[in-house]
Amino acid sequence: MKTQLKPISLAILLISQPAFATDASTELETVTINADLREASEQEMPASVSVQTQADLQDQGASHFDDVLLKTPNVNFSGQSSRARHLLIRGIGERDEYTGAPNSSIGFAIDDIDFSGIGMAASAFDIKQIEVLRGPQNIRSGQSAIGGLINVQSNEPTAYRESMIEASAGQDSLTELGIMTSGPFNSDEKSPQYRIAIFKHDSDGFRENKTLNRDDTNGKDELTAKAKLRFFPSDATTVDVTLLHADLNNGYDAWSADNSYNTLSNKPGKDTLETNAASLKISHNTSAFKVISKTSIADSNLEYSYDYDWGPTTAYGADYANFKDRQNISQELRIVSTENSKLFGNTDWLAGVYASRLDEENQESDAGYLSSSDYTLDKFAGFGQLDYHMNDKAVVSASLRLEHQKRDYQNDFSAFDPSDTLWGASLSYAYTYNPVHTAYTSITRGYKAGGFNSDFAGTNNVQFDEETLYNFEMGLKSNYSAIGLKTQLVAFYMDRNNPQFDGYTAPSQPGLDPWMFYTENFDSAKNYGIEASFDWQASTALNFYGALGLIKTKVEGTPANYYVVTNREQSHAPSYQLNLGAKYRASNGFYAAADITAVDSFYFDNVHNFKSQSYEILNARLGYEAQDYEVYLWAKNLTDETYATRGFYFDLDWDGQNDEFIRLGDPRQLGITARVYF
Repeated sequence: MKTQLKPISLAILLISQPAFATDASTELETVTINADLREASEQEMPASVSVQTQADLQDQGASHFDDVLLKTPNVNFSGQSSRARHLLIRGIGERDEYTGAPNSSIGFAIDDIDFSGIGMAASAFDIKQIEVLRGPQNIRSGQSAIGGLINVQSNEPTAYRESMIEASAGQDSLTELGIMTSGPFNSDEKSPQYRIAIFKHDSDGFRENKTLNRDDTNGKDELTAKAKLRFFPSDATTVDVTLLHADLNNGYDAWSADNSYNTLSNKPGKDTLETNAASLKISHNTSAFKVISKTSIADSNLEYSYDYDWGPTTAYGADYANFKDRQNISQELRIVSTENSKLFGNTDWLAGVYASRLDEENQESDAGYLSSSDYTLDKFAGFGQLDYHMNDKAVVSASLRLEHQKRDYQNDFSAFDPSDTLWGASLSYAYTYNPVHTAYTSITRGYKAGGFNSDFAGTNNVQFDEETLYNFEMGLKSNYSAIGLKTQLVAFYMDRNNPQFDGYTAPSQPGLDPWMFYTENFDSAKNYGIEASFDWQASTALNFYGALGLIKTKVEGTPANYYVVTNREQSHAPSYQLNLGAKYRASNGFYAAADITAVDSFYFDNVHNFKSQSYEILNARLGYEAQDYEVYLWAKNLTDETYATRGFYFDLDWDGQNDEFIRLGDPRQLGITARVYF
């Protein structure tokens, strides 16, 4: 008789036991995680993951990933753009985009297209699900995912005809219109299928510019359009084509010297994105294995600008503007075993190769100083995974990824051409106690490439080294299908070696040019905590759900040249994030829902000790749902909570005194949404 290692203690198992009984007859749906190499179910996957399905997104009134970001345990963002672009998971991520060549810590993909470091195109209209995988995901997504991965998947074409129109109106001159249609081209059983979704969002941005007497200088003007085609060349082959167009022409006028919603800038900025992208997925099944090919291409143009002094005059000689032109192309080929090709009759396997190229041209106007740069990143990787089934309950999984990078960067004064070979690995053990409980424990090595600080040529702070991260994780996933309850409890410990932290030189630092942004390595950093969630269909009408993230962070080391605060918590890493909600859906069509999100205070940056205040946001919805239409009245931030998403501490008016400045989150907004299905 074999002895089985059980990775979760009995105490944790007991925590998950329900202390109630119910007559619920509605089972929660099984969710498949598409970002996983094997597309495993949420219950089986040995990782901390949160999923927002289409039903979840619609029930919460989410029209963009921004609307559910803070409801996800240990996920935060830096509000330095019109949409959440600078993301942090478990305290790891970037807060700005000033440090030169792109080097994201959080992977972001939309329909197999890489939008890491961009993210803005993540409309939630006609989305099948949004997956958030926490912890290093380099095995699944490569270099740009040491902190985690966000995977957005649109709905797929259908073999039947369906269409939907969605419209919203609300305060802040909000108007939204979405149109979707799907179906086969003809009545043939193997007919190609299509799906088209178009979504338009317009709003004024909750700011009033007193200098220009306008209320739309921070507004949003966004259009996203997707077309998906599915072909069946043979019984064994499926071909999926996705076309994506995004045109976000947003204003950026979010900062005020008195930390209010009234701005004074005479030259309001912009935060725009125009993307044309496509992906091709080919799946071919044989009796011995499954072959999956994924090809993607994207061409993105971005403008990010703002009024330098936030005021009615032109200080420092000019304003700030950055223009990016980014093209990226990728190809992945993956071979996955089937039941007929298991090794030794009990080991699943997969192997794959990946190649990509990213080209980015960057032009910058900073206080009258003009500069330009060109950056090319070539990546080639090989990866594999073995899943050894010890018996019908225990599975040991081992995976490895080797990745080679070649980078070429040059600007007006410097040039860099480093190359690195990086590797990541993961080992996990999962044990299924019974049909309800699955527990796992894992250790994962993540990686992030080193880089260079182009503004610091000629100093000893030009280059920084690769960061590695060891993530130790234990989790218990439970599915009480008889009572409609799913729970997840995860504990993690992340040990970061040569952690990369960014900073900037302040105007008050003698002998240094102000606002030079840079990245450097520190000795070590620790990030550890707990992530928990539940989803309980208490009855056919009543649903309760919630999520909790707890984290403790610390960074240690001595700065190389410049002032960075160490031996304290990391920035944008609140010690708790809590989301609790309830939905009531009556048989007569009445719908009511409310949820509250609570976020603890956090440091805004690595170069000062300025902190946010803790806050709570309450959302509510009332509606009526019929077979072919739905209508809802809703309120976001119902209590009109004042809260900050970004902060700076510096001398704005050059009077020798640093002041605290915050970027305010959105105030209360009331509106109405209607959908018609046909």
